[in-house]
Amino acid sequence: MIKLLDKLLHNKTVRDGGIFAFFSFLNQGLNFFLLIVLSWYILPASYGDLNLFYTSVSVVSFVICLCTSGIVSIKYFKVTREVLSKYINFVLITTLVVSAVLLAAVSFFHPFVRSVAGITLPMQMWCIYLCSTAVIYNLLLDIYRLEEKPIKYGAFTVVSTLLNICASLFFVIVLRQDWYGRVEANIIASTSFLLIGVYLLIRKKYLTTAKPTKEICKETLSYGVPLIPHSCNGFLRQGMDRYIINSHFTSSSVGLFSFAINFAFIIYSVGSAFNKSNSVYIFKLLSLGQVDVKAKLRKQTVYMLGFYLGFTLLLYALCLFLIPFVFPKYQGSTIYLFPLCMSCFFQCVYLQFCNFLFYFKKTKELMYMTVGVSLLHLTLSLFLTRYSVLYTAYISMLSSFVEALLVYAYSRKLYKII
Repeated sequence: MIKLLDKLLHNKTVRDGGIFAFFSFLNQGLNFFLLIVLSWYILPASYGDLNLFYTSVSVVSFVICLCTSGIVSIKYFKVTREVLSKYINFVLITTLVVSAVLLAAVSFFHPFVRSVAGITLPMQMWCIYLCSTAVIYNLLLDIYRLEEKPIKYGAFTVVSTLLNICASLFFVIVLRQDWYGRVEANIIASTSFLLIGVYLLIRKKYLTTAKPTKEICKETLSYGVPLIPHSCNGFLRQGMDRYIINSHFTSSSVGLFSFAINFAFIIYSVGSAFNKSNSVYIFKLLSLGQVDVKAKLRKQTVYMLGFYLGFTLLLYALCLFLIPFVFPKYQGSTIYLFPLCMSCFFQCVYLQFCNFLFYFKKTKELMYMTVGVSLLHLTLSLFLTRYSVLYTAYISMLSSFVEALLVYAYSRKLYKII
């Protein structure tokens, strides 16, 4: 155990992943603090409007750049910086074109959009603006991640979060602008980091005037477009599960289920944080083509999966013990913990192996697998949730297991390490 712990502490991927996880939890904690404070100044009805706005933001973010930004991670270790800048330029061109199309669409059809999304025309336009500015922000974060600079990555995200929080408190509490103040604060923070992001990308010579070739355009679109349905999987599963539970049971059942998910999601958050460095490690090794690549990746994978399983069991035990004492009103949520924690563990397994599909640009195949599993999940939830919410939790575990198994099996065809 001591030797294993020593190896883990001196493992660069684990160390960098730990830093990513620390900043991830710090940002989540700061946002949770903001949520608590704003609840004293924003009425429940206003919270509903704010939630509708950010639901629209999450939907638009799926399509704003057609999921093309992921190609940057794949090409980072394969091409020169000059060529990489052409890929980045095409991502930004795609974002501008899609933004223009969306702005034209809401200008003509804003009454229909308002009836569906519940937000006014100005807010529809601000929604598109926030999603488009986020592309630059996320590109810079990807560059820091690929450069293996977790401290700069974390510092950048924390400063962004703090600016967002301070501006939100000022507009909502001091200027009394209700939920609009939260949106205005987000607009100010996004604009600030848009300018900072453009400056840093130009300074790093990732953003140039290089014109992307037709081959780059075609390759990038072929990579990104199939990922759009794939990006909607989270909403198709957890989002729809809440609506289905609410249609058959009371709102308190939704609350208990959601409470358990919030704790189980810690596992996925840790997996996602570690994957930020682990994906870079995998892409880097595969691109270099060293003789002992498979042995290194096999060893790394065994360590990571062992860590995820151990963390899952530890978190489950702690939640099972602490929730009845710390949150007695939510004691009923503990029956959902095991299947939901295992669901998140299988999602971590999925993250470990889907990197190979991304590297070999098998995004279309990944889309078929993930969307197919999501449709299976939705079908089972529609038929079985009416009998028990616990069935919904086990459906989540089953769908995550099937998805992880399919991705693992397909990754072995591309690059067998286990």
